[in-house]
Amino acid sequence: GKTYAFVGPTGGGKTTTASLMARLYDPNDGTILFCGKDISSMPLEERTHRIGFILQEPFLFSGTVRDNILYANPEMRDFTNTQLIQALQESGLESLLQVFDQGLDTPVESSNESISLGQKQLIAFMRAVLRKPDLLILDEATANIDTVTEKLLDSILQKLPGTTTRVIIAHRLNTIENADEIYFVNSGNVIRAGSLDEAIELLMKDKHKFSNR
Repeated sequence: GKTYAFVGPTGGGKTTTASLMARLYDPNDGTILFCGKDISSMPLEERTHRIGFILQEPFLFSGTVRDNILYANPEMRDFTNTQLIQALQESGLESLLQVFDQGLDTPVESSNESISLGQKQLIAFMRAVLRKPDLLILDEATANIDTVTEKLLDSILQKLPGTTTRVIIAHRLNTIENADEIYFVNSGNVIRAGSLDEAIELLMKDKHKFSNR
């Protein structure tokens, strides 16, 4: 139910660590436990329902905004547009539809730039939040979104169930200032940084070390 932030240099292993948590990779050694259960023993359908992962460059399918929002969401698959909009309202997501000219019916083409990268991130955000996952990982998920919309997304995250754990990877430190715990990730090491100031200090030390090589 807490918010954890990963900070560190580019290539330091933040995304790899998060990917291990979601079982996009399997570890060479050791075991990943999810709610006390070996994640490798969890059925795929259960894992994808309980873990949401929003990437910096999310993958979308050709179809509409509606098709992409409801992808792999069996509970809402047969919703009418009215029912879906109501579900979006309840999750605080309805206002995000305003950036799409045709709302839920806006065409999406996976093979070209029919919509912007920022719009793709919003679709991925809606898709993940609607599932109300136990673990939600955001990997630079707001990198191509303006600061006003970013604040809106943050308020939406606050409406998730209190049991939802959030893991945020971000280069913009203002996006993690309200995290409960911050970890510095670099070269296979995961260090509890504590406060935002301590995290910045670790980042500065790492940059200074790199510049002296």
